[in-house]
Amino acid sequence: MIRNPLVRAELVKARASRTGPALAVIAPITCVLWATLQALVFDGLDALPAASRVENVYAMAQQAYVFTLILGVLAMTGEYRHQTITWTFLTTPVRSRVVTAKLVAWGLVGLAVACVSALATLVSGAALLAVRGLPVLTPGVPLVLLGAVLSTTAYALLGVGLGALIRNQAVALVVALLWFMYGDYLLSSLAPDIGRWLPTGAARALSGMHMQAGALLPAWAGGLLFVAYVAATVLAARLVTLRRDVT
Repeated sequence: MIRNPLVRAELVKARASRTGPALAVIAPITCVLWATLQALVFDGLDALPAASRVENVYAMAQQAYVFTLILGVLAMTGEYRHQTITWTFLTTPVRSRVVTAKLVAWGLVGLAVACVSALATLVSGAALLAVRGLPVLTPGVPLVLLGAVLSTTAYALLGVGLGALIRNQAVALVVALLWFMYGDYLLSSLAPDIGRWLPTGAARALSGMHMQAGALLPAWAGGLLFVAYVAATVLAARLVTLRRDVT
């Protein structure tokens, strides 16, 4: 049971919002659709070993990152949009405690969404591969699912940090989605040697996704790099929140 009142308050907000539960439902559905696509194009990925292609099906659990990222951004920017941030800081004058509570609470929300998405991907992926008469599991699948859960959860923390840095909700959402859905992907396509060092490339590596040789870092290296990106964003968000005028 969570005893911290600030964290409990954030979790209540998460349940009370209509957007949060909706995104939490859409996330695993999206992962299942991506897993289906990977299973359908399985035979067309001959450049990759069969085991890597199997693991790519389950790595689609990481596609829930879009929704945990959005949840994190909304959690922070919603306070500024609805002008409740002033009351929040009056209730808890120590601003760092508020930021920490949001990180903990929405990290837990992100973890829940990530776990459900991973489970849905595991069940649907195994069924799809079995129907096609393909190998259902490899020794690397558990690590792939674990990496997908960790990276998806970390995106929620990244979203909270971005929301604290960019207080305007619309701008924060546009920047987050354009960069993490298209910007990183475009740079990775144009310059793979650079792309694997970007946040999206690091998160893909952590989730165990396989691409052409050298396109991604090893999972452990990608994980450390992505954690560094998230930590830097969160630290910057804390410093800015402590020093910037609320209004």
